Amino acid sequence: MEWMKIIGDSIQYIEDHLSEELSVDDIARHISVSPFYYQKGFSMLCGFTVSEYIRNRRLALAGNELLCT
Repeated sequence: MEWMKIIGDSIQYIEDHLSEELSVDDIARHISVSPFYYQKGFSMLCGFTVSEYIRNRRLALAGNELLCT
């Protein structure tokens, strides 16, 4: 398994569905990896959890929207 590709694909999926409800199970199912190993691999490679990534991306989008309106 190439974890860099798996994480990259999962980030692309998250970005494409950022305004929707996301769960680790849904993301892991999309990339065909168990949720446990996906969370562990994501944390090891990125330095933060999947939930933290999603929350920070949503906060960044909200902040950008506030600046633009």
